[in-house]
Amino acid sequence: MSQSSDCCASFSLFRSHLQSAFTAHPRLSDRAEMSQAPAVVDVMGGICEEGGSLVLTATLGISVKVCAWQTADRDLKIRRFETTGKGDPHDFTLPMDRIGKDDPSGEQLLAACLRADCEWAAPVCLAAHRALLDGLFPRPQAGLMLLVQSDFPSDADLGLPCATAAAVIDALARLFGTTIEPLRKAITAAHCVSPLTVVPRLRMAMTALRGAADGSLLQLRFVPQFSCEPLSLPAGVTLTAARTRLQRPTRSHRLRETQLCAEMCNRMILDLRQKDGQPIDARGAHLAAITPTEYVDRYRDRLPSKITGKAFVERFGTLRGLDELSREKEIFKIRSRAEHHIYENRRVHDFVTNIVRAGRMAAPDALIAAGDLMYASHWSYSQRCGIGGVETDRLVSAIRRRGAAAGLFGAKITGNGNGGEVVVLMRDDETAHAALQSAVDEAQAASKQPIEVFSGSLAGVEHFQPTQVADLLGAPAAV
Repeated sequence: MSQSSDCCASFSLFRSHLQSAFTAHPRLSDRAEMSQAPAVVDVMGGICEEGGSLVLTATLGISVKVCAWQTADRDLKIRRFETTGKGDPHDFTLPMDRIGKDDPSGEQLLAACLRADCEWAAPVCLAAHRALLDGLFPRPQAGLMLLVQSDFPSDADLGLPCATAAAVIDALARLFGTTIEPLRKAITAAHCVSPLTVVPRLRMAMTALRGAADGSLLQLRFVPQFSCEPLSLPAGVTLTAARTRLQRPTRSHRLRETQLCAEMCNRMILDLRQKDGQPIDARGAHLAAITPTEYVDRYRDRLPSKITGKAFVERFGTLRGLDELSREKEIFKIRSRAEHHIYENRRVHDFVTNIVRAGRMAAPDALIAAGDLMYASHWSYSQRCGIGGVETDRLVSAIRRRGAAAGLFGAKITGNGNGGEVVVLMRDDETAHAALQSAVDEAQAASKQPIEVFSGSLAGVEHFQPTQVADLLGAPAAV
């Protein structure tokens, strides 16, 4: 099954939802503002963002839309529709005095959503809450209504928490007439939903904000300094995502454990650098600054493959997130997790080089090389980090067997969600799409699990112009 947004149909549906919401929850004034954020997929790098690696992301052709307006009461009201569901709305309400006051982690708000069996409302509540705590816009003197429409399939990730938070923050900023620098907006969006995602996903939030509609990738780096540059795919080449369901989904603890192991190993390497008398500066104090050759020559054989949390704390001190995990019997596989970060950063840079070469020189061997790097990344996620499952391995293997001759250059698991999402680098023609569908059918039959395919791309929040759709929405323009 293939999905991508039909923008006219999606906005037309949103218009009908908006009109009914205006009737049920009248605006305090004529002012109403909307935003739209796309789905996001990791291409390369993924979970290595905090280790200083270059990461590559892209948007997909589905979105979450948010419209915000003030109401006369003193409540935060949220109404959500799913375009893939039966069309019935889901409603959730909280007093405004619970938003943007105390509870900096958002855990109490999340608990309130869970108690009401409304986990879907958590990203919306957390985004409004954190944005007010961070002072992104003034505290409203009345109530707020947030209408949300999601094109995302039920239970999908595809960057949904961060995309929802980005759209909510942007819609509220537009409503209150405040200008927020994109990185600050992304940091707030990523951090506010961390109770849901467990590990930071700043790359997801930034892509939801800055992604281009032309299918370009984003090259992102956050450590030691932020950079964000587009990377165009060669003509006739596209990215497609596929989502299956794992019988044994990746637990959020595994994602956090993988990240924590990398931080522990980095601390050990910094200790070795000091013992060796090597200079250390801010630019070199992260795993991505270590080349594979330097790692093998200087550090690999001096690092333990495993260590208990207790032993690490005794030798190197505590780390963020280690206290609750440092039970005496907790064993961390630090070397394999750190190796993923070190080798993945090299793979990302080589991937970029090959994509650029394929675009400039129309070199098919460069696309094949880029695809091979994706397969290597997939293996590393699975074997070094323990992320993924049989179902995604089966799908990636089916794609690889059809290969570049059929227009399928590479595939790998993404760094999102529960490990069931795969991104594919492929030609954008009938032969390649048919080959992908054949691989999906094979994997689907073997796994007995449905697989959804997502094509197309949408622009990020920062490129969205609500005035262009004011007539379609049937809503008055901002005053």
